[in-house]
Amino acid sequence: MKETVLPLIKENRIGKLTEILRIFDKNPYNREKQVESVLRLYPNKIAKSVFRGMAIPSLRYLGLIIGYDNLIRLSANGRILLKAESRNKNELFRAWQAILYELDNKFGFIRAVDGQSDLSILKNRLARSVSGPSDRQVIERINKWLRMLLDSQLLMKKNGKVTANRVLIRRAKLDTLALQKKSRFRDLLFEAYKSFPFRDTAGIVDIAELRETTSILFYDKNNEILTEAQFDALLRTLPLITKKFIISLGQTMGAEEKLLKLGRDYYRTISIEFLP
Repeated sequence: MKETVLPLIKENRIGKLTEILRIFDKNPYNREKQVESVLRLYPNKIAKSVFRGMAIPSLRYLGLIIGYDNLIRLSANGRILLKAESRNKNELFRAWQAILYELDNKFGFIRAVDGQSDLSILKNRLARSVSGPSDRQVIERINKWLRMLLDSQLLMKKNGKVTANRVLIRRAKLDTLALQKKSRFRDLLFEAYKSFPFRDTAGIVDIAELRETTSILFYDKNNEILTEAQFDALLRTLPLITKKFIISLGQTMGAEEKLLKLGRDYYRTISIEFLP
């Protein structure tokens, strides 16, 4: 029975996606400049097909941007990719590998590679568990996602055979383990929270922004990649009320992105009161 809904990642080249992320980073909330700059990467293409049909959906499916229309900016995962790139290319690939490995846990492509897998047999096996509008589109989606895993070097292809890069997969797995960051999470979360000016926030901080700031602190201080999923998992482990602090979570009135799920409820903002 087909259960996995695999999105169609139309732009699946890591290099090109990174270029687009740089554009959004340089031009937050400026749709006109975003469109103009992205179009330069695709000569002879029109805005509708490239910007709205390729760039935006691909980044959104990968969880690298947040917002709509004139309010699009990088997500915490998008930000950590560019932060890693600012160090060197190897670190950029490390960050991409962690994010794609975490996403692939939903799709199971890496798990499906057993030793040396024949590419056509692998695709047929994956097609049995992936849903799509048609069989042709299922294969197209599989090809696109496989290309990303190959481009990231988590998978390798030679002579029609696909193998898993065990060394890089092991590193990506370690990079996405939230539990190993638990002992440092509270202190860095509080440090990130305190970095927001109280006069501007009145102590109420958008969780999406706190994710970003905390992930950058983890990377700068400990060389650790803290993805959005890890942030949420670790935040859920913290008690809301202790003798030292009180954490209050605020809900949203309408549909929002990147909300924190706690129990059956979703939250957009956080406020922390530190007790004497």
